[in-house]
Amino acid sequence: MNKEMQETKSKSLEEMEVGNEEEWKKEEAHLSSCEEVIQSNIDALTVQVQQMQVQTKEMYDNYRSDNPELHNELVVGMDLQSQAEKSLRKNLLAKDKPYFGRIDYMEHGEEKEFSLYIGKNGVMKSPSELLIVDWRAPIASVYYDSDIGESSYPSPLGETIFVDLGLKRTFEIRKGVLKDFYDANVIANDEFLTKYLGKNKEAVLGEIIATIQKEQNDIIRDTPWHNIVVQGVAGSGKTTVAMHRISYILYNFKEKFHSDEFYIIGSNKMLLNYITGVLPNLDVHNINQLTMQEFFSGLIEKEMSMKKGYKMTDAFQKSRSNSNNEVEAGYKRVKGSLQLLKALEMYLEQYIREHIPMKEIVYKGKTLYTAEEIKQSLQTFKQYSYQEKIDMMNKRLLTKIRNMNEMLGEEKEVIKRECKLYKDYFGKKNEKIDLYRVYKDFLEDLYVNYDKYEAAGIKLPNNTEILQRLKDTFDEKEIDLYDLGLIAIIKKALRDTVDFQYVKHIVVDEAQDFGVIAYGILKRLFPDCTFTIMGDVSQNIHYDTGMNDWKELREQVFNPDKDPFYTLAKSYRNTVEISNYASQVLAKCSFETYAIDPVIRHGQPVIVEKYQDFEENIEATVSYINKIKAGDYDTIAVICRTVEETKTVYEALKDKTEVEPWKEDMEELKFTNGVMVLPIHMTKGLEFDTVILWNPDTKNYDYTDAEAKLLYVAITRALHELYVLCYGELSKLLV
Repeated sequence: MNKEMQETKSKSLEEMEVGNEEEWKKEEAHLSSCEEVIQSNIDALTVQVQQMQVQTKEMYDNYRSDNPELHNELVVGMDLQSQAEKSLRKNLLAKDKPYFGRIDYMEHGEEKEFSLYIGKNGVMKSPSELLIVDWRAPIASVYYDSDIGESSYPSPLGETIFVDLGLKRTFEIRKGVLKDFYDANVIANDEFLTKYLGKNKEAVLGEIIATIQKEQNDIIRDTPWHNIVVQGVAGSGKTTVAMHRISYILYNFKEKFHSDEFYIIGSNKMLLNYITGVLPNLDVHNINQLTMQEFFSGLIEKEMSMKKGYKMTDAFQKSRSNSNNEVEAGYKRVKGSLQLLKALEMYLEQYIREHIPMKEIVYKGKTLYTAEEIKQSLQTFKQYSYQEKIDMMNKRLLTKIRNMNEMLGEEKEVIKRECKLYKDYFGKKNEKIDLYRVYKDFLEDLYVNYDKYEAAGIKLPNNTEILQRLKDTFDEKEIDLYDLGLIAIIKKALRDTVDFQYVKHIVVDEAQDFGVIAYGILKRLFPDCTFTIMGDVSQNIHYDTGMNDWKELREQVFNPDKDPFYTLAKSYRNTVEISNYASQVLAKCSFETYAIDPVIRHGQPVIVEKYQDFEENIEATVSYINKIKAGDYDTIAVICRTVEETKTVYEALKDKTEVEPWKEDMEELKFTNGVMVLPIHMTKGLEFDTVILWNPDTKNYDYTDAEAKLLYVAITRALHELYVLCYGELSKLLV
């Protein structure tokens, strides 16, 4: 390099440093002014809220239900108080970290440049002046989706606004202090992400609002008027994207959606508590959070409480001794199959036809209803339940009888008597129907009359042992979530009920763990509801009942022409070393897998060690736990194969090192900092700084696709470090 070039380079570096210093001072000054405004807002709103609370209490104390003016004043006062409390909460949340991003842009055709700061919560400087833009606002999509230069965003009215983006800046602010900022045209995206991803993991979902990527933002901001299915590899941010999508929909479509009409469905309570803990921070409250089992149980709650002696079962919890039993595997596949739902629907149509008189109705020598007209009425009222059908058909018949008698000049008393005779001709509207009995009869009919269903094109295995197992299991009063869902289908088909009216949007996390039948049931129970389905078929731990591909769900439950399918391939969780180790397991599988594209973040190599026996493995585990605790990491998981093994390992560890207490009911577990000893199925959707994979030997993990998925789940829980400690022969999936 010649002298002139060296001088030019030195000069440009000096100018850059001076420019950065000036920018730093400007940003510090702006941050300081924002903090002053926010503190002023907090002071004023605190006083305002206190005054409103006093006023509202006075109005409430003086309230009289017979005075409509007082009632209206109380309602208005409570509404204003609620708005003030919400504004106060937003300002308090913004105090330590007012914003995370900034965009400078010009709209096409305009000469004025706008500079907007984007935060987790929108903050007003005055009633008419915005200080910080809420990340959910339409303009904020420019920050997530656009590179420097020409761009666009959708206006609230649906128009496309074209802009020229001059600056996209991301801030690191902690406790009101500016720590750093990065400009999109200076720092590479993966390098920027690495700065965030290298931190230790606390027992909460990661902070991603500042780091939402374009492919994630597309999902978050997709319209709520259709269903979406998302296939995302481990660590791709599926869960956090789903939570942000809820927040986005409720913010932008508040006139159409309310939080109490939203349901988040997960596989266990620990996962639900973990993923929904972020919602208050996203300004989302009162969301319903249920396991699939709880959701279906709630729909048939009265019947559940009446039926004593029924025992809930979980296929995953059963002994592995049956894992290679063809009848057991076939039974599970049927339980998760859409064909079982189709068979039940066929049976219910038959049930309704058999319980509604289909013969011609002749009254006083005249035909009031032909058999064909009755059939047509059933089709006309197809979307209604059996009890609603008979109610409407009875009313039609009474109208015909009343009209005929009036034409014949009959007395009112005669007409009343005649109507009474026919009021329940098609059946009693409030007839008590034993839903469990109907389901039991269906399973019996399926076993006895299999040929009938096969002739109708329903593809269930022609195996009497499997069909008998379906029947016998329910006869023995063992039921699972699929039985509950099918009983809910019976309830909707037969009963006059309002239980299925108040669900607008359902989010299912770890969706692959449920058979496609679960989604067929949900879609039939709530035909006007929309769904956000998030999962990874490579992580299906219920291999025989769950989903190993998305094809049937997309094509037979949803509409592939209308409902988009997204893939998230980039993993933000694991180091490259851990990600590569997980990929080696998937490479041994026969099913189609989705490749992982890890953010380039290196860590220590995966440590694989072999020991002589259980005791040596325990001592090594204790040693590594103590070493990890001495470092900077907050969350450690010792992941075992089964609940039984988990309890054994816990008992051996608890006196040698501090671990989270054992819970006999694993649903009571809460994700927390420290050391957790868990079976694989309870780690779904969670992530830990460090994972110790306990004894993945050939006895625990056969060389099968099902076991490979379990190992893939366990491995990909680790953010930074993975230890594979084994005292048996290491599973061939890991060799």
